[in-house]
Amino acid sequence: MRIAILLIAFALVVSNTARAELKPAEPTVLCSYMQDVGFVTRGWKNYYENAFGCSSPYKELGTGFPLANNLAYYAEGNKETVTQLKLVLNVNNSKTANAAHEELLKASEALSIKATGANLPQPLKDAIKSGKKATAKIGSASMEVVRENWPSNKGYEIKVIIR
Repeated sequence: MRIAILLIAFALVVSNTARAELKPAEPTVLCSYMQDVGFVTRGWKNYYENAFGCSSPYKELGTGFPLANNLAYYAEGNKETVTQLKLVLNVNNSKTANAAHEELLKASEALSIKATGANLPQPLKDAIKSGKKATAKIGSASMEVVRENWPSNKGYEIKVIIR
């Protein structure tokens, strides 16, 4: 009996992972996805024309001079639909970059589960830890990690994007 229950549970997990996609939801719901992990947005707003979105204030991660590393959450789309979710990490202090990458990883894992119903794929976890680019697909959802080095060579930005 226990084996049968475990097999059914495993089949449900596998089938949910295989069919994962960016879950459709009202923009206000998607704006609140990361609230329980400390990213409270300012609500769904019209930025210009048909560009809408919401964002959290940047959360400082530790200390640093002249700026601490920081992380924010964004949802972007049109009036009725969110087309992309994004976490943005700014690494201003290279001495604490590893800890900042770990915070991005934790937030990305939470967002992946909320947005797609599936765990963050291992290649994306590895990319976040190492600060490198990567892409993955979960069902119809597309996920990527993008790194942009700043022209000043004094830091970089890592984005985790779900479409």
